[in-house]
Amino acid sequence: MRLLLDRLYLTAGIVAGICLAFMAMLILAQIVGRWFGVVIPSTEDFSGFLLAAASFLALAYTLRSGGHIRVNLVITHLQGRVRYMIEGMVLLLALTLISYAAWSVLWLVIESYQFEELSQGYIPVPLWIPQVPMALGLIILSIAVLDELILLLRGRKPLYMQHDDALIQSEGE
Repeated sequence: MRLLLDRLYLTAGIVAGICLAFMAMLILAQIVGRWFGVVIPSTEDFSGFLLAAASFLALAYTLRSGGHIRVNLVITHLQGRVRYMIEGMVLLLALTLISYAAWSVLWLVIESYQFEELSQGYIPVPLWIPQVPMALGLIILSIAVLDELILLLRGRKPLYMQHDDALIQSEGE
């Protein structure tokens, strides 16, 4: 199960990177095209869709690699059971909020599909298509937060805590 989850997070991170690469190539093509009088229609729309996809798909991978910004002013001064209880409450709150966001975005995708909503650019795109990566990213992030919470409840340090502890130790040296 651990291998499957790690591969899910890594795959989402790789797809996010691919989205960023495609976005960069699309913008570069638009810039070069302007030199020669060629306009690529809906470049801004597609770039925005790719940026949203990259942002949401990278969330779980970023959490697992300790890349999310955390304010450690209080938590670093706590030790043992108290720290684990606060970390558990924070993870539970995060899981609740992220799961609600995932559920809401999933319903947004379903409604966009049912009502056949289209983007407003030169090239009309069914809005459910760029919304799917947002929903997937939030669902995968929910799984990752649940994964971290289960690790914490089993008495093991979640990966983000290991990264925080390593950072704190390196600052102290």
